[in-house]
Amino acid sequence: MKSKKFVALLMAASVLATTAVGCGNGSQSSQSSPGGSGATGTQYKEEIIIAMADEFTTIDPMETTAETNQIVQDCTHDLLTDTNLTTMQNEGELLESWEMVTPDHWTFKLKENVTFHDGTILNTDDVEFTLQRAAEKPTAANYVADIKEFNKIDDLNFEIYLTKGNVDFNYTLAANSLAILSKEAFETMEESEAVKIGTGPWVFDEFVSGDHVTLTRFEEGTLYPIPNTKKLTFRMIPEASARMIALENGEVDVIMSPSATDYSRLTESDGLQLITETGRTQHFVGFNLQNEGFIGTNPEFRLAVSKAINKEEMIIAAWDGYAQVSTSMMCRDMEYYADIEGVPYDPEGAQEIFDRLGCNGMTIDLVTSDASHRVKMAENLQSQLQKYGITLNVEYMQQAALTELCTGDGTTSGVEMYILSWTPGKNADYMFRNPIHSSGGRNYSHLEDPDIDALIDAAAAEVDTEKRAEMYLELQERLTCEIIPWIPIAQNTLTIGAAEGVTGVLIHPGLVHQFKFCERLI
Repeated sequence: MKSKKFVALLMAASVLATTAVGCGNGSQSSQSSPGGSGATGTQYKEEIIIAMADEFTTIDPMETTAETNQIVQDCTHDLLTDTNLTTMQNEGELLESWEMVTPDHWTFKLKENVTFHDGTILNTDDVEFTLQRAAEKPTAANYVADIKEFNKIDDLNFEIYLTKGNVDFNYTLAANSLAILSKEAFETMEESEAVKIGTGPWVFDEFVSGDHVTLTRFEEGTLYPIPNTKKLTFRMIPEASARMIALENGEVDVIMSPSATDYSRLTESDGLQLITETGRTQHFVGFNLQNEGFIGTNPEFRLAVSKAINKEEMIIAAWDGYAQVSTSMMCRDMEYYADIEGVPYDPEGAQEIFDRLGCNGMTIDLVTSDASHRVKMAENLQSQLQKYGITLNVEYMQQAALTELCTGDGTTSGVEMYILSWTPGKNADYMFRNPIHSSGGRNYSHLEDPDIDALIDAAAAEVDTEKRAEMYLELQERLTCEIIPWIPIAQNTLTIGAAEGVTGVLIHPGLVHQFKFCERLI
């Protein structure tokens, strides 16, 4: 495992070196020019083909939360704020600046002369239109639910009043579902065409369902330098082995989610490269706290399972060692993360609790998706719990069905245990609100704890950073070590395979990887 981690670190350093010029936050090399060749004769491949594992389904940012769609949308549409994947800081994308007057009152200024694909210029009316449309869409409404009042000051300036204080509201505006749309496009085009209009460096060109989506560069763009690449094509190739073969054969330039068994081929080949980054996805084993007949409603049992899991062993089984053990429910690269000890692996302690609760001979049902890493996690958990006399019956299903089951009524769903993951935004409030707050849309464990709800709400409105840090430390310790609605297992290493000469590919810890500055020297 040490050699793999060492190789991954070397590759990550190499990628940073190659992407520092021509990729960071939209900047490109001053020696290049659009059209395929630079001023010094540098030649670029005119079309970059990216092989994706999952199917693209829609260009409308408000109709999906699937990363595959959002990766394409990131090329065509822009947000008010976004994470700079070089600095990992929340920065203005369409916003020039903002100010928190009070936690429930914010002012904003847009960048000047930003051109939409339809030729119109971005202004405050487009922002207001986008936020109003978001309020009517199930996948986006939660992000704008706390907006009490939107006031236009002029074409570039506006203010927002919230129903309650939120010192992280600038992060909320980085939600992919809130990509800014052209009001005029919706007034002059069919909605199916208007949703394609953004301000990004790429324009939607062609979509063939189940096969590919193609983008062409935005020649009249004003927000970014015009790309050296003329065309981006995202091809859907579900099988990891088929994606790898396509890369080796030169049919594609980049592959998403290569198999762990192919990492050595990518790192050892002179013509290929492996790009890596620790992800912000928290993979976990969870409990349904509303299933009254399930022993998992007892916090002692949840503590015992937490002590019983050898996370290192599970990481080897599920990711071939390419992951980091999680000791906290919170993700590592987030503000206010604390490196707590969590619940250490303690088989003797687990056995003592299991014996006291009479768990020997017990059978428990677990549900998870049919994704390969989750199948391996479940199989490994079966093996580990069997050592304590506990039989785990596992049911596998598609992700959509699993999400629907776990977000349904906790009392009647029949779910006992489950394996899922959570990929939050950068801000601390989003880490806890959706999967933990009683009103959260991803509260798979159906935790209903008024004290925890109050602490989450108080932390979101606290302007004193030291007090806020204390609140998030308390949330991490209480949830990870005492309440334990779910057991954090690992944050896996995200990987992308690419051909030699490809630069500008930036891995997003939240899985919305950036390709809008992707190019390949030839």
